[in-house]
Amino acid sequence: MTTYDEPPTKLKEKLRDIALKSEALLERRQHVQAEAGFQKMYKILLNNQPVDGRYHKGYELHNIGTATLYSGKPQKALKSFLLAYVEDLLSQKEGEEDKADALPAGKTLSGYYLVDESLLAALKKLAQKFKTSGTLIQDPDRLVKDLDKTLSKYLSDKIKELAVTEPLRRPGQFQSQWKDRVFVGGSYSNHVAEISRIGDICMKLGFDPVIASKFETPPDKVHHHALMLLHECKMAIFEVSDDVGQLMEIERLRDYQISALMLCQKDKTRLSAMLKTLFEASDCEFRQYDTMKEMETHVKLFLKPKKK
Repeated sequence: MTTYDEPPTKLKEKLRDIALKSEALLERRQHVQAEAGFQKMYKILLNNQPVDGRYHKGYELHNIGTATLYSGKPQKALKSFLLAYVEDLLSQKEGEEDKADALPAGKTLSGYYLVDESLLAALKKLAQKFKTSGTLIQDPDRLVKDLDKTLSKYLSDKIKELAVTEPLRRPGQFQSQWKDRVFVGGSYSNHVAEISRIGDICMKLGFDPVIASKFETPPDKVHHHALMLLHECKMAIFEVSDDVGQLMEIERLRDYQISALMLCQKDKTRLSAMLKTLFEASDCEFRQYDTMKEMETHVKLFLKPKKK
């Protein structure tokens, strides 16, 4: 039994149309417009919930956070990711709140923002408390406002830490050598934490992580710039758990003579025949992982022998 209601078919169709347009805008790096689209979806769901029920709004809130994050506002995005996490908590069965940690918002909070576990634990307790009492929570902001002052202060301090953001890099302007560049690709929305962690490992090992979302890119040149950045690298690491158009880059690996590692979560290994063929043709390493730590181990084993 779910803890949320399914929207009626007509409403779902309306939301699907907005979602497709918003995802396309996000892919083209038109972040402000994409955020507006996901905000519209969220408001539609929030305002049309049945009196005695609720709709799940985690997808909308997470993507609001993603669009905001990539528009250079990580402190504002944190609130949206937090609300998305609360939605995920409220949508789990009572006693199964921990499952929300493995969903995109939970991974972004712990893996990218490094939010303290005490904050997440407090939110879990609040969510479970409301479920136990039979209290219906339609707006996730209610749980956030119910945090005690200590946790509220922690969140405020975390937002202050994020006030300074790095400027976007420019393609072709590298201070690193070609042999030290590693292209890092994958879903920049669902796997923010994983891609960020891969980038951190690259830097710690002396490599320059080339992450397309951190480069200036004209909206109509996203794919062009991605291939241009890939061509500037000796190695590549792709998180391929979600199909987000990586085929375009992966099929060029052999042409560019790039050594690559493909990472996939163990519960998402239903790779298409085309993707498997490309892996084999490109002579890529393919590794599966359950946890972030296991993923980190694969990345280090791939990179360390190449640092000479």
